[in-house]
Amino acid sequence: MSALPKRTELPREQTWNLEALFASEAEWRTALEEAARAVEEVKPFAGRLGESPQLLLQALQTYETRMLQAMKVFQYASLNLATDGANPAFTRMVGEARAVVTRLAAAGAYLEPEILSIPAETLERFMQSEPALAVYRHYFEALQTRQPHVRSEEVEAVLAAVSDPLGGHAATAYAATNADMQFRPVTQEGEHLPVSHSTIGELLVHPSPAVRKAAWESYADGHLAFKNTLAATLQGSVKSFAFQARTRSYKSSLEMALAVSRTCGDNIPRAVYDNLLATFQANLPTWHRFWRIRKKAMGGQLHSYDVPIYDAPAPLVPSPKITFWEAAETICRGMEPLGQEYVEPMRRGLFEERWVDWGQNQGKRAGAFSSGLKGTFPYIFMSWSDDLFSMSTLAHELGHSMHSYFTRKTQPIIYARYSLFIAEVASNFNQALVRAMLLREAQTPEYKLAVLEEAFANFHRYLFVMPTLARFEQELYTRIEKGGALTAPFLIERLAELFAEGYGGEVELDKERLGAGWMHFSHLYSPFYVYQYATGIAAANALARDVLEQGEPAARRYLDFLKAGDSVYPLDALKIAGIDMHSPEPVERGFEVLKSMVDELEQLVG
Repeated sequence: MSALPKRTELPREQTWNLEALFASEAEWRTALEEAARAVEEVKPFAGRLGESPQLLLQALQTYETRMLQAMKVFQYASLNLATDGANPAFTRMVGEARAVVTRLAAAGAYLEPEILSIPAETLERFMQSEPALAVYRHYFEALQTRQPHVRSEEVEAVLAAVSDPLGGHAATAYAATNADMQFRPVTQEGEHLPVSHSTIGELLVHPSPAVRKAAWESYADGHLAFKNTLAATLQGSVKSFAFQARTRSYKSSLEMALAVSRTCGDNIPRAVYDNLLATFQANLPTWHRFWRIRKKAMGGQLHSYDVPIYDAPAPLVPSPKITFWEAAETICRGMEPLGQEYVEPMRRGLFEERWVDWGQNQGKRAGAFSSGLKGTFPYIFMSWSDDLFSMSTLAHELGHSMHSYFTRKTQPIIYARYSLFIAEVASNFNQALVRAMLLREAQTPEYKLAVLEEAFANFHRYLFVMPTLARFEQELYTRIEKGGALTAPFLIERLAELFAEGYGGEVELDKERLGAGWMHFSHLYSPFYVYQYATGIAAANALARDVLEQGEPAARRYLDFLKAGDSVYPLDALKIAGIDMHSPEPVERGFEVLKSMVDELEQLVG
């Protein structure tokens, strides 16, 4: 492994097509200035929304279109920063764009309080007389359910204005983690292997235990050097959300997180959250059995660095080599049960439109994500290694991107996003469908085991790590809401305890470095997000099985689910596809899939 290239040295085909957003920084800056001027365009409607349906419609459409334009400016800057976090120009651009978005949000803060002041019968009359306004029916109805928590126009304006400084904790953590953090290289046979956010995944599946151990320790120690800074930023983020929940008269931060989405309320019952955690804890013996089998297969010892919580467990067999382009073709084949309506635009995005940024370079941040807006490509960020794990990541992010593609193509701006609660369904669905094809086609036990290893990596992250983090997160918010504090020693010790419970005594623990794992997850800056990974993988595997067993009818239901966006509540969207998350049954089905794979693992490794 040689030194990573600079961003400017990457081949074009390994980078995403940001020129489709803005052809140059100069064009971006012109758009930034236009977005700043647009702040004044949303103000004249204040105090007048009840005058006529046409005026209400004009106000909503003006705000939506101007915010969409501003968010495109922000997206261009943030996507550039993700690929080159040490570039001060991109950091400055993100700050400038965020400031404009914040000002625009503050200028439009009167909208929801004023809409809520319009009598319901008047709104109904408006929608009857102006068909274009009827599109907003679900939004209006969802807004009514949040009425007790919407503050006055003045308070809403303040909350919008402080969203930037309140969100600064995540930005500080991002800068510390992706720009300032340094990691000592790993030495193997006289060769220095660089440790970075974009290389750590490859190093952790290295065939040499010594390399895995050294890389894991280097990565953990790099984070531990910032433990007090990152504890302070996490505490600030938790306090910020708790402050907003109190200001909006929610009983707790969790209550607000379950109720609120980016556009319409999520309306998730508390029982869904509680069912997930209870079902997870009841099924910990399945994980204990998995670790026990794995430890035996690895010669009787299993260490923290063999099962990193932010990446895949060390493989029992080497992953077959697969290039990015081979993986893209394989994924397209795996998704054929959904038909050409799904596969054709996905293939175009992979091979023609350059949705994916997959090259490794200096300054590129860790992780993978899908990002976009109505009218843009559904961009994918990742760092590629030639193995099944990278193919799994690509399939996962393509699931997000195709969900976004269909939602944005089908829905108007107001509903052109979807709840985080259902986001992880589409991503895990792709992995499940592609994996099923690979298992059917497996010609040797070794290849089948390699595919199962990818599956276990997926389930390990979504049905082990994320529920454990959800338990951890709930304790953090409870502690803050009771007047406590979050310190680095507490965070490290408590997370290590929770994972020790999950390992069931089968893993030899380096508690300090294991407990530092909370610093690896930016997800914790999105309150009560992590539990949704577990509900997502459970629903996804059930839906994938339905498509494979029922064919076109189930595929059609699934595509209709992808197109729903925020036009319905997330649990209702899942019902379109055929899943009811009100009961613990879908999560139990997820653990049944895991149990069956553990059975197969035991047969293969003896």
